[in-house]
Amino acid sequence: MQPPAQPSSNEFHDADRELMENKIRESLETLSQIRVSVSNHELADESVLEQRVDRLVRGYADMFAIKDRLQVNIPEDVLGYIKDGRNPDEFTSQFMERVASENQFTNGKIAALTNFKQEFESKLEEFFPEEMKDRKAQQ
Repeated sequence: MQPPAQPSSNEFHDADRELMENKIRESLETLSQIRVSVSNHELADESVLEQRVDRLVRGYADMFAIKDRLQVNIPEDVLGYIKDGRNPDEFTSQFMERVASENQFTNGKIAALTNFKQEFESKLEEFFPEEMKDRKAQQ
């Protein structure tokens, strides 16, 4: 009988990442609830506000405990977008547009070089037919 299969490190990483994402969502929800509590602040709500702040602090502590198990690389440019208060999806969109443009430019270069090669070979065959026959025989 075989021992039970151990989860791979990728499975652990995916579970940790999903847990972190859930903790972030919970923290954002708690922050939203705190904002509502503060804007509608009454003395009776003080215990509710305290509970929400405690939940937020526990969530941050959980995220702090999980962070060392994650292997996430975030490009500096994306962090710059976030720091400037911009949407990181905007960075992704601009990056994809830039890549598509560069790809189109590269494909144009390849097409031009292919056309040049064909034209060059045809002219070589026209002016040096014997040498080109020898060259083709060697290939």
